Amino acid sequence: MQAFTDRWEQGFAPLYDSNELSDISWVTTSVSPALQQLVIDGVLPRGAEVVDLACGPGVHATFLARHGLRVTGVDRSATALAKARELARLYHCEVEFVEGDILDVPLPDASRDVVHDSFVYHNVRDEARDAYAREAARLLRPGGLFVLVGFSDRMSPGSGPIRLTSDEIVKPMLPYFEVEELRRFRNLPTEKRPDQWHWFALLKRR
Repeated sequence: MQAFTDRWEQGFAPLYDSNELSDISWVTTSVSPALQQLVIDGVLPRGAEVVDLACGPGVHATFLARHGLRVTGVDRSATALAKARELARLYHCEVEFVEGDILDVPLPDASRDVVHDSFVYHNVRDEARDAYAREAARLLRPGGLFVLVGFSDRMSPGSGPIRLTSDEIVKPMLPYFEVEELRRFRNLPTEKRPDQWHWFALLKRR
C-alpha cells in the first residue's frame, strides 16, 4: 500500500533531491512549541527511546537527542537521511538513522517508548491511515506515547497537506490508542502562512 498522497509523492517528496534545504518551505530550524513543552514537562524524559517517523533532514530527531532521548529517525529518502546525519554530527548528537517506509518500519515490535510524527499524518492517504496507526502502535511498548502534529481544519486554504478534522485524526487511532490530549494550537508564522493552526495529539498505546 502506498502511504502518501499523490500530491506529496509528485509535488513535494522529490524536492529533497533537487533543492537545498533552505529552499524547501517546510524545512525550518525550529521545532513546534508543543514538542518543546513535552520535553520541558518531562512527558518525554531523558533516556526514553523514540522513533521519529518520516524524519526528513532530522531537525526533530536532533532536538530530541540533544535533550537526552535515544532517537531513531526513519525516512525513505536517502538524500534526506544524509542531511539528517550531517545535522546530528554538527550538534555532536548520537542518532540512529534508518531508511524505511512508515507503513513497514524496520524496527522490532514493542521496542520504543515514543513514536513522533511531525507533519507526516496530514500527508497520509485516507486508505492508509489505519495501517499507519497500526504500525505506530506495533512499535510502541504498552502505555507508550504517540505524539502527532499536523495541519488543522483552521489552516488557511491552499495547496499541500490535508487540513485534518478531529475525526480524521481520532477515528483511525481508537483501536490502538487512548486519546490523552487533542487540541489546536497556533504555530510559528511563515511568510506564506502567517496564521498557522495545527493539531497536537498525544495518544497512549492501549
